[in-house]
Amino acid sequence: MVQIRSMSSSDPPEKSFAALFEEGGQEAPRRRRPRVGETFQVVVVQVTKEAVFVELEGHQQGFIEAIDLRAPDGSLKATTGDTFRARVVGVHPDDGVRLAPTIEAAAAAGASVNVTGNTEADAVKVAVGQTVSGEVQRVESYGLFVQIDGTKGRAGRGLLPLAELGVPRGADLRKAFPVGTKVRAKVIEIGEGKMRLSVRALKDDEERAEFEGFRKAEKTAPAPQGFGTFGDLLKGRKGS
Repeated sequence: MVQIRSMSSSDPPEKSFAALFEEGGQEAPRRRRPRVGETFQVVVVQVTKEAVFVELEGHQQGFIEAIDLRAPDGSLKATTGDTFRARVVGVHPDDGVRLAPTIEAAAAAGASVNVTGNTEADAVKVAVGQTVSGEVQRVESYGLFVQIDGTKGRAGRGLLPLAELGVPRGADLRKAFPVGTKVRAKVIEIGEGKMRLSVRALKDDEERAEFEGFRKAEKTAPAPQGFGTFGDLLKGRKGS
């Protein structure tokens, strides 16, 4: 049996847990291998162009393919020290433990998430803040259900709430947005099995961009020709 005693300042350094087990004639417990489908809180320990290496609980190592943490503009949304939830998608003797960020984790980081495409081989990338187009599939009193172009099934369907439509209060949504109507909206939330869209947010972005463009053009425009200073006018009169 392993003897446990109090430590004083003159005691030698405490031995490792594994060493104590060996001294007691027992084997150190083996770390359980992660299983596909399990979700862990991970810490990013290294970032490369191809992969993001993370540490799981129990100091086990794993990796996430860089494409799973890229934003629509191609930038990699991961830095050393980041923590988030990730799901095990593969365990291989040679390659190690492969994970993928949960939809909430990817969306919170600003990365795109995969949405099922029109075919099994296709996948549409969608990210919070992205502008998407789609078709109204269902109309309810509280909003519209929109199927994002290029997707199929529930994963590619977003809710456009009444408050985010920007229509007058009391408007008849079935008349204003009959099934089949094409709409453009901004993605404002992505979660497991849910996506929220907003027409109001998209309009706000477009108006802001238009205003900023006007201000930029105003600053770079040449100054209008004036009549000159009062002294210039006097000089002109004396010369005439």
